[in-house]
This record gives sequence, C-alpha cells and structure tokens, in this order.
Amino acid sequence: AAREEKGKVIECSAAPATGTALSAQARGPGAEEVIHAVRDVAWKDIGIVRSGSGLRAAIEQLEKWRECLPAKSSRRNCEAHNIHETALLIARSALARQESRGAHYRVDFPSRDDAHYQKHSIICGSSVRFA
Repeated sequence: AAREEKGKVIECSAAPATGTALSAQARGPGAEEVIHAVRDVAWKDIGIVRSGSGLRAAIEQLEKWRECLPAKSSRRNCEAHNIHETALLIARSALARQESRGAHYRVDFPSRDDAHYQKHSIICGSSVRFA
C-alpha cells in the first residue's frame, strides 16, 4: 500500500499471507485497518505455535508497516501504534528465546532451556538480553 505525505509517496508493504493489506489511500491506512493487519500477522506468526522463520517474517512485516501508521491524532490511532509496538516487542523477544516455554511452543526449539532462558527479557532498541 502507499501513503502520500507532503507530496511524496511512501511505499508500504503488501499484505501478510492471510490477505490483509494496508490499502493505498492518500491519508494512509486508518487505525482499524492497521490493528486488523497487525492482529492477523501476530496470530499467524507470533501466536502460541511459533518458528524462527515465522517470527523473522513478522518482524520484517511489522517494521515495514511502521511508516504506514496513522498520525497520533486520536485515541484509536494511538492504540494502533501501541498494538503495533507490542506485537513487535513480543516477536523480538520470542525470536531471541530459543526454547519453548509455558504455553508458547517453538517448532524449531521444542524443549525448555532453564539454564539460559529462565530469566526476564530486556529489550533495548532491536536487541534483546536476558536477566
């Protein structure tokens, strides 16, 4: 999808595999459209059953959508930003955790690894550490 901003067109990525697209509108996608798209990619790739490749794809998609977020001009638009950021934080943390823990299952790391990951995830920028 594309968004026009001060005379220039910003290309926003196409839809995730579920078919959800952030549509090309001069004003950009609305909050509901962003929330729906983020929820679709989160359910598909960041949900209970996860894989490294799915998490990387979700992170890439969410990063591309960052430029498509609506202006923070209303409560719902701010919620769209928060939902987007939360999905990105969860995906980054889940990708860094190379294990299955609790109800979350990593198909590429099916076992728990308490020695390395029975800790809190601390995210700063795009890096994740455990303490």
